[in-house]
Amino acid sequence: MTEARPRDPRGPAIRLDLIVAILLATGLSICWSITDWPRLSRLMLPDPDDAMRLLQVRDWIAGQAINDWTQYRMAPPAGALMHWSRINDFGIAAIILAATPFVGRHYAELTAVLLYPAVLFACALFLSARIGRRLWGPGAGPIAAVLTALAFPGTTIFIPGRIDHHALQAVLIQLLVLLLMRQPSARTGLIAGAVAAVSLVVGLESAPQVVAVIAVAFFGWVAGQPAAGERMAGFAAALAGATLLFLLFLRPSFWSSEFCDAFTPASATGTLAGAVALGLLVALHPVLRNWRWRLGAGIALGGLALGATLFAYPGCINGPYGAVDPLLLTLFYPHIVEANGVFEQNGVASMLAVGGLVAMACAVSVWMVAREPKRWPVFAPIVTTLAISALVMLVQSRGAYIGAPLAAPVLAGLILAARRAPRWRLAALAGAWLASAGLVYLRLPQEVGALFDRPRASDVLSVQVACTVGDTWSEVDRYPAGTVMAGTNVAGYLIASTRHSTIGAGYHRNNVGNMAVYRFYLGTPDQARAIAAHWRVGYVIFCPADFDEVEVGTAFPHSMAASLKANRPPAWLEPLPLANTPLRLYRIVR
Repeated sequence: MTEARPRDPRGPAIRLDLIVAILLATGLSICWSITDWPRLSRLMLPDPDDAMRLLQVRDWIAGQAINDWTQYRMAPPAGALMHWSRINDFGIAAIILAATPFVGRHYAELTAVLLYPAVLFACALFLSARIGRRLWGPGAGPIAAVLTALAFPGTTIFIPGRIDHHALQAVLIQLLVLLLMRQPSARTGLIAGAVAAVSLVVGLESAPQVVAVIAVAFFGWVAGQPAAGERMAGFAAALAGATLLFLLFLRPSFWSSEFCDAFTPASATGTLAGAVALGLLVALHPVLRNWRWRLGAGIALGGLALGATLFAYPGCINGPYGAVDPLLLTLFYPHIVEANGVFEQNGVASMLAVGGLVAMACAVSVWMVAREPKRWPVFAPIVTTLAISALVMLVQSRGAYIGAPLAAPVLAGLILAARRAPRWRLAALAGAWLASAGLVYLRLPQEVGALFDRPRASDVLSVQVACTVGDTWSEVDRYPAGTVMAGTNVAGYLIASTRHSTIGAGYHRNNVGNMAVYRFYLGTPDQARAIAAHWRVGYVIFCPADFDEVEVGTAFPHSMAASLKANRPPAWLEPLPLANTPLRLYRIVR
């Protein structure tokens, strides 16, 4: 008679966390979908990047090579170089291909843009619950999941239609943190190294958090944490092996040392150099007599890997936008909200909405470590990664996309502590929930501001949004396909929702096309006509709010944009009728 296998005591907890995650993700995704159904049903996605991502997936399904990331309907005929890898496209494409035979192409795409972010949201909620249990014990799991569901602005990357890569990156970093919180072993190191490699190929926005995780593994080894060497060896092997596999099978056809913004020669070299450095440290362990020797060797080899990469690819010193024209850096990029730091947001309310939750979690993490310093091996991965995300937010607010989901399990401890308060327990609980819910940092300043400022209609529905609602793009698509000169705010939607092509859409590798757009709209009508002829443009599109961010009426009073804004198009533009939209479409008369 065979002996019964003992049950895993973690099983019920894992099932509970999974059920809570699925229920929350399903319920919220359905509610969000209903709210935005008029746009989603037309495949009008929340952000132009999501629309462009859908177009990239369509092109891949239609036969474009997996290694060819060029968008040929932007800056035709050569096309515009994109920096997005195909990894995030796999899930979207798989759903579309699986659903198409049953519901047709349109509804298959609709299924993908609804299901893909919902699945990632469920993963994020589940991982947050698991991290919460590691930090605080059994009671923290469901609380951490609920707080993650409220963790604005992190929740914005999981709403229906958000199929860009930010959600996948956030989930991968959560998984990395959870793996590093476990007891060190070669197995956890191997899995973590592979996850880190995937994250870096998806996009370099998560590179600071990956470096933070590597630093945690390194300092665990320096401090002599049991089995930390095996973990670091596994991490190095998987990081190098996975990166080499990506080089063999997913290396983009445009492979230039000019860029340092994605999966490029620079990033691949730096990743492999870092992996080699980690492997050498493990190999040298027997001769490194104490923690001082290990720390010194790590600093030396890490510095050598970084220095060699920067020496071979000096463009990385200027960051991912180093190759962008200075005019665009002045006129365009400062107005991308997520590319600006938290203190560069428009007003205190926006600063709190973006950074309040992560700031609170950083404060609670200090209390957490001070309370139980001997548990530093468990705390270090999330505290370090959260701190790095906060630092990233000072430069680019998109750091909150990763920081907010990490903040939730840390803040779960605040609620558990409030439950144990000897006095004023109800007040303590209410305060803890309010301090831990990201939506509070969004809504409370808005409600307070509404007491003193009367909201304007433009605050509810901006002109820019009005230009892309309803059947706008169906109206535009009624006209014969051609090349359209469009502002960066609508160009992504234009080419994803119609058969037309465009010159630029704000993607930083398309320097020539983006410069042509700005020179067209900010130059005189005569200069604009010459640019249109050079690019063989057939149509011009203008939204009345285009270029408001540069105060075009006063800064460029004689420009094409100022003329179109005043509804005084030059004679060589023939207005074409569009129904029920403020968007204006013109045909160029030769």
